[in-house]
Amino acid sequence: MKKLLLLSFSLLPLFTSCQSSGANESGLSEEQEKERALRIVKAELKVLDATVTDADVLYVGVKDDGTRRDGYAEYLCQLMKDSSTTVSRVKVVKVGSHNDPAKDNAYGILLGEAWCR
Repeated sequence: MKKLLLLSFSLLPLFTSCQSSGANESGLSEEQEKERALRIVKAELKVLDATVTDADVLYVGVKDDGTRRDGYAEYLCQLMKDSSTTVSRVKVVKVGSHNDPAKDNAYGILLGEAWCR
């Protein structure tokens, strides 16, 4: 029991230094993680623009074909999960609609969204 406690206390500084390094599970910084997520998403043919916010929300700009894009947002969430990114939510917006009076948020008219669980 003493050996277990001693081992636990000896590993504590190592654990806390890893936590405070600013790197996530993949070993990348937050900025590198966002860049990686954007590279993955921008490789999709439908995606014309994309950005990741500080709140880990991925906004993806696509052409509006008149359909809801919730399913596409789910697909992008799956890509993010498969790539182990920190993106927690995907919102698909109409590209170029950030100045539209009917916009849903600062990024434009919302076409679909999904939570990445």
